[in-house]
Amino acid sequence: MEEDSITDNWKIIFSSHSAMEVQGAKNYLESEGITAHLQNELAAQIYGNAADKPKLLVKEHDIERASAILIDGGYIK
Repeated sequence: MEEDSITDNWKIIFSSHSAMEVQGAKNYLESEGITAHLQNELAAQIYGNAADKPKLLVKEHDIERASAILIDGGYIK
């Protein structure tokens, strides 16, 4: 069985200029059983605001539950 590539069935759910905030949201989702992936977190740390913002991705089928969790956690409105 092939693993999904990061572009297949993964959707951006959250982004911020703060890599720490995105990492915190990822940890929060994972503590609730949602698999999440970070994108651009290293570029943002190295290049700052000149780089694309760090992004948090979840599987498409988890997007509704993940959104509710991040709303409850105060990460998104």
